[in-house]
Amino acid sequence: MASKLAAIGIACAVILTSCAEPVEVEEIVVAQEDDGLVLDITVPQVEELDAFNEQAMRLGEQLEEQIRQSEQAVEEGETDLHAEGVLSFETKLLNEQVISILFDGFYSLAGIPRTVHYKETLNYELQSGSAIEIAELFEDENYEDDFLAAVNLEMEASGLKEDLFEPFDEIKESQQFYLTEEELVLVFDQYEITAGYMGPQEVAIPKSGLEKLKDVYK
Repeated sequence: MASKLAAIGIACAVILTSCAEPVEVEEIVVAQEDDGLVLDITVPQVEELDAFNEQAMRLGEQLEEQIRQSEQAVEEGETDLHAEGVLSFETKLLNEQVISILFDGFYSLAGIPRTVHYKETLNYELQSGSAIEIAELFEDENYEDDFLAAVNLEMEASGLKEDLFEPFDEIKESQQFYLTEEELVLVFDQYEITAGYMGPQEVAIPKSGLEKLKDVYK
């Protein structure tokens, strides 16, 4: 699947009019279709946000390496099922304080008739350049009970609760999430909380219902 992007460095930027300097998110092509190998991998980069840039590039390069290694292995054997890797991203929130990115990825390994759909998130503070963990979104370190109640309420309203492997009763430190203007969205990988055929799951919680959410993230 060849990328529709014609060149590296295409800007898909959001310009912040309230900042002295505009913040831009560049879309960088890490890998494209090469000699029949199906690769379409793009990642974001932001000037002077080094840790964010390194992590985003790492996600793209890891997928490319995985696909190339799998395809190399199949060249030594016999199969009609070739490896494929696709990774794209969407800027979910970009303001004076925060950048929040959602990656959407698909891959299949050579010789294996199964495609894996996965999602990754990156959330960074622009001023400090540091990553944001989910617990850091809240004023009170005892946020979890109220937040769990809000998550379970949304899962029940959407019907997702009926499909869970087990009750959702813990917020992990590594919980993936992204922010929008109005919502805090939890992201779960394929097979993480529901059957694989359902793919990755997202649970969107309105910020208006999260009293302990820090003002900077509202």
